[in-house]
Amino acid sequence: MRILFLAIGVSAVLVGKSGFAAETLRPDVARPLQTARALYQAQRYRDALASVAQAEAVPGKSQYESDLVAQMGGAAAVAAGDLTVAARDYGLLIQGGRQPVAEQQKMMAALASLAYQQGNYAQAVQWGQRYQSTGAGDPHMKTLLAQSYYMAGNAGAAEKVLRPAVDAEMRAGRAPDADALKLLASCYQKQGDNAGYAAVLEQLVKYYPTPAYWGELLDRLQADPKFAGGFELDVYRLKRATNNLGSASDYIEMAQLAILAGHGAEALSVVNQGFNSGVLGKGPDAGRGERLRNLATKAATQPQPAATAGNGAALVETGFNEALSGKSQHGIAAIETGLAKGGLADPNEARLHLGIAYYLAGQKGKALNAFDAVAGNGEAATLARLWKLATRST
Repeated sequence: MRILFLAIGVSAVLVGKSGFAAETLRPDVARPLQTARALYQAQRYRDALASVAQAEAVPGKSQYESDLVAQMGGAAAVAAGDLTVAARDYGLLIQGGRQPVAEQQKMMAALASLAYQQGNYAQAVQWGQRYQSTGAGDPHMKTLLAQSYYMAGNAGAAEKVLRPAVDAEMRAGRAPDADALKLLASCYQKQGDNAGYAAVLEQLVKYYPTPAYWGELLDRLQADPKFAGGFELDVYRLKRATNNLGSASDYIEMAQLAILAGHGAEALSVVNQGFNSGVLGKGPDAGRGERLRNLATKAATQPQPAATAGNGAALVETGFNEALSGKSQHGIAAIETGLAKGGLADPNEARLHLGIAYYLAGQKGKALNAFDAVAGNGEAATLARLWKLATRST
């Protein structure tokens, strides 16, 4: 309904600017136009059109009289939802070029909005294009043009309208319109552009974070074979941080991965969360959940091997395990010492885990610094970028 209100609102502005002064019009034209304006203001749009028709029937009208008749007729037709009459009357005024450019733009906007509201997407595209060609910059009209293209089955054209507009908003440091982002995502999806879709999904997570957006983004990440190895548990950690451990299989899989990685305390915390939330301990997986809780409890009580002072990798691993166990201060210090000593197989993974440790400790500023230090464009860098978004929004 917002589009219809836009069309009516634009027409109301045009009516308000029309001065039907009797001394500049012949009485035969002025009287029905004045009646039409009064009926319009009373929201009796069809009756207003009938009065406009009386003025239109007057023979020998001057150009000025014809323009005022067309202006009143176009406004009443838009409000009445009569696209044919509106396009005829406003089209004549636009074609004549005697109206100020700003007024012509309002007419084009009204016609595009009405055409879209009535499902005439081809005509909505036509008027939307003409509006854009005048240099008008209303972002809502740009979105309307993109929606018209999309509904007409041309997702590629819709993307070409939206992408520059969205990029411009982000370059200016502003959040793009949520509807524009969602439409852009649909455009990429329609075109089978998975990379484009994922990029917009990440922008939705950045500007409008919700568990649903996070869930879809992380589900796609889990489906990527690159994350199925050493970073699978880290993806689950991000799912947990964004409230996206939803199913019993999520809790069970994360807990099992944590046990296999030697993080028994983390596994027990995950299992307990699953039981406390009512996801585990019921249904066909009830017995499996109980067995997993026993296994996680046993793993959490196992003594951890002491890190060798000169072994950077062992210090990082032990420190991260301590951070996951709730011993944040000691664990963070060990990770930082291990990073300083070097000799790590993957320093970026260690920096990622340092960021997670700071996040769990509630030190978000230091977490962001640690995530910023993750270099390259591999899996650790992707996760660090997403963890930064989560850190800022949770």
